[in-house]
Amino acid sequence: MYEYEFVKVNTKSSNRHYYDVVGNYAKSGWRLHQVLNNQQAQEVACVELIFEREILS
Repeated sequence: MYEYEFVKVNTKSSNRHYYDVVGNYAKSGWRLHQVLNNQQAQEVACVELIFEREILS
């Protein structure tokens, strides 16, 4: 079984912020599963990162 975490990242800020978010989640055992780009809201430049990790029983 897996759990998922959804994180919105503002792409107008530096790319370093995007890399830091991915790196921090990876250190906590999360894997980047998917990146969603909301094309409809062009006035707000952001992407949604979906992270996944296995739930260990």
